[in-house]
Amino acid sequence: MQSFANGISIQKVSICDTNRIAKTAMIKFNISWDNSWRDSINWDAAWIFIKYREPKDSVWKYRHLTMSPTGNDAGTGTAMMKFAFPSDNKGVFYYRQSIGSGNIKMDSLKLNWNYGADGVTLIDSVELKVFATEMVYVPTGSFCIGDGNGTNKSSYSFQLKNAPNNYVTITDKWSPLVNTFLNINSGNGDDALLYNSGIRISGLDGLDISGDKISEYPDFPTGYRSFYCMKYEVSQGQYADFLNTLSLRDSSNLGNYVDTTRLKKVNAKYKLALQSLDPYFGYTPIDLKRHTIQLDSNEVKYTVTRPDRALGIGYQNLYFSFSDWSALRPITELEYEKACRGPLPPTFKSSPINYNYSNSDTTSSWSGFDWAWGNDTTLASINNMSMSNTNNILQYNGLENGTEKFSNYNIYKRYVNPIYSSSNMNNKTFTGGDGGDGPYRVGIFANDTSSRISSGATYYGIMDFSKNAPQLVLSIGNVSNRTFSYKKNGDGMLNAQGGADTNEFLTQGNNGPAMMGGSFINKQGAVSDRNSNGNFSSFRSVRSAPSDN
Repeated sequence: MQSFANGISIQKVSICDTNRIAKTAMIKFNISWDNSWRDSINWDAAWIFIKYREPKDSVWKYRHLTMSPTGNDAGTGTAMMKFAFPSDNKGVFYYRQSIGSGNIKMDSLKLNWNYGADGVTLIDSVELKVFATEMVYVPTGSFCIGDGNGTNKSSYSFQLKNAPNNYVTITDKWSPLVNTFLNINSGNGDDALLYNSGIRISGLDGLDISGDKISEYPDFPTGYRSFYCMKYEVSQGQYADFLNTLSLRDSSNLGNYVDTTRLKKVNAKYKLALQSLDPYFGYTPIDLKRHTIQLDSNEVKYTVTRPDRALGIGYQNLYFSFSDWSALRPITELEYEKACRGPLPPTFKSSPINYNYSNSDTTSSWSGFDWAWGNDTTLASINNMSMSNTNNILQYNGLENGTEKFSNYNIYKRYVNPIYSSSNMNNKTFTGGDGGDGPYRVGIFANDTSSRISSGATYYGIMDFSKNAPQLVLSIGNVSNRTFSYKKNGDGMLNAQGGADTNEFLTQGNNGPAMMGGSFINKQGAVSDRNSNGNFSSFRSVRSAPSDN
């Protein structure tokens, strides 16, 4: 038995209490993670899902285990915990029953598995892999999109069509008309409906594109309904686990795939999927951009040397596939803004033209729109100083071994995104560590005593929304994307090519146009900015909250 997690430790996985007549068994394990909480607003949780493989299965065919919502045991340890099962039973949320905080260490959890229903005949020879990732609960409620203050707004952000440069409040009722002023003919952006005509958004009723307050897309995830969001961007360790545990549907039609002498031990069906899921499959570029996932073709296994570092090459197809495999789904741009601000309105602050950075300046003289950590207008912003200033460079305290920090980081440097180590002072944002340009360890700014502002946390306690690699979010800017449904999460299985199944998430297919205004937008920096670009791209997945949450 094996266990895999990011920020969560799972130990002592075993199968017990087997009933060979009923074909059921319990999967037993211990689980722990640090800095857990539950308050009057929300909580963190573990999303637990399991892959299994029988001896008859190939290396590319791990099946996704279907859980049972009854007969489970939440274990014993440092807190009273509970399970919340979604209706498809593809995994389970595990979190505190009552208000509290501290480290979680729970022993002897037991999840009930009807292995007969999954088609397993010989339970003794099954290989299990238990996965867990930290999630954060975002409750049902109203929120704001866009950040206009009547005069200014972020690039292409949402606004009231009939009152430009004003933000929009999303409730359970229909909003006024919303548009963006981003034309598909000038930057591959939103279609004419969103850019020009405007659409209405209802938290409960979805999207109205005709202006009659009748929803054409009633199930679009508007962000009003509750959902769980990954606490961090997908890490390189998580992505390596994904590549090592693919759940592919069988196919006799392989088509063409990369083949070299180095890859001769790799199963043909595995090659077919890996060439679309591994950006560097079949070759090694000169500059890996701090990417440390490598295929050991002799062992036919992926290794990773910096498992806690964010993935920085998260293309659109990889996002769909990882979300489907983990029984989650992509996040929409409306959910992104809700997860950042919660119920609070956006903020904007103007500053004097001549502003000089000081390491101890606590004036409110800064300019800009709100980032994920909220209204911090009582503290000076490094955003207003020259990028050539050496105060803009963060220093690693040692090796990047999963415990690294920036030794000179303080709250006044919170706008620095240390993703470049170029010798060009205009780009350089960090020194030390492994060097190179690219993403860094997820959650690196948080510790036991950090505040929301210093850690870069959102209103709900989600990390790294405005920093690290830019994150893909599903745009509402085209017809295909509007067919996305909060009711459709991944089922744990991929097609033979390693992609999400046809219509898994979008009823008009999963292969929309690329990036800005197509299927996805890159989000980084200001919460409502819809024009973030960069050399890197990452993602995090979400899941609609279960009804018994």
